[in-house]
Amino acid sequence: MVERDDGYGGLRELLTSTAERVRAEAATIRIVFVTNIRHEKLADVGSSGLLNLGQYYTMAQANQIVASLQRLGVEVVSFFSERDFIAAAVSGGFNGSGKRPVVYTTAEGGSGPGRRALIPSLCNLLGLPVLNSGPHACSMARHKFHANAVLARANVRAPQTWMYCAGGWLTDPPPTAARVIVKPTYESSAIGVGDDSVQVVDDTLVGFLEARVAEFDQPVVVQEFITGEEIGVPLVQLDRTHALPIVSFRRADGSDYGDRPRTFRMQAIDRDLTYVPYDGPAEFVSAFSAAACRAFDALEMTGVGRMDFRVDADGRAWLFDTNESPPPLAGTSYAFAMEVLGLDVADMLAVWIGVCLQRAGLLSGV
Repeated sequence: MVERDDGYGGLRELLTSTAERVRAEAATIRIVFVTNIRHEKLADVGSSGLLNLGQYYTMAQANQIVASLQRLGVEVVSFFSERDFIAAAVSGGFNGSGKRPVVYTTAEGGSGPGRRALIPSLCNLLGLPVLNSGPHACSMARHKFHANAVLARANVRAPQTWMYCAGGWLTDPPPTAARVIVKPTYESSAIGVGDDSVQVVDDTLVGFLEARVAEFDQPVVVQEFITGEEIGVPLVQLDRTHALPIVSFRRADGSDYGDRPRTFRMQAIDRDLTYVPYDGPAEFVSAFSAAACRAFDALEMTGVGRMDFRVDADGRAWLFDTNESPPPLAGTSYAFAMEVLGLDVADMLAVWIGVCLQRAGLLSGV
């Protein structure tokens, strides 16, 4: 067990009480779990562009999530197809049992922008409480250029970002000799990020970008690359938005990523990733936590999320990625932060359910 940080005592008490209320009412709760299952070999780029497989779960992982939910005492109804869920939802299949339905979706079938918003939008239409962020925040968080623009307006320090579409720059190009990282616009989980994603702006960059746009079948963002330690700030929104203990992302050997990007291969295939508690000065923790909360609120996220930063040599944190749907699994950065607080994966899931029910006015004792 990771040693607790007593500076989070008030938050620990709040999370624990939320989890306890959910357990007390578990017999009246039905979780409708919607996800995608990956049967193919893990990859991020296929013959027709980027794949979503890096964001899908194996059946073993899906069963692990379902078992963790069932251990809370809630009923779980699982769908491994968005179409099957939609058919059941529009026919009123979750009504009449006397239990409070809560939809938890990790599904994002299809391609292009906005795909994460499909199920939350449908749930809003049908009046079904849905875990975590609504459709607008789901779309915003998965559009790196738009999210960056909002963060800049909210006075959150973020790397300067440009966008390149098929045929040319949507914005003015970055300055010559700038060191940048090239990413697909609509993806997460480091999909499309490789060892050659960091480039120096010169006369060859446009050719590289054209090739990437064709390979990814979507626009790319070109973002100022920040060298430094990579950290994640998990967040939860109860009475307000709270930052959990900050997590440092490290390579498997304990070294930081420093001057390299965290790539899809490192993260998803080689498992060259581990977590340690962030040990920076207290004033850094306070400043980074406040910036993460401000970003979460500016993007209109709800429930839970995570903001990822690079911390440069001057101690400045640059927010480069937003995550509105942390994975509900052990061994993740969110689960690690909960462990720092002394809570396990079941507690984490109970909190997530409680946050959703509380927002919908369906959790007693609030």
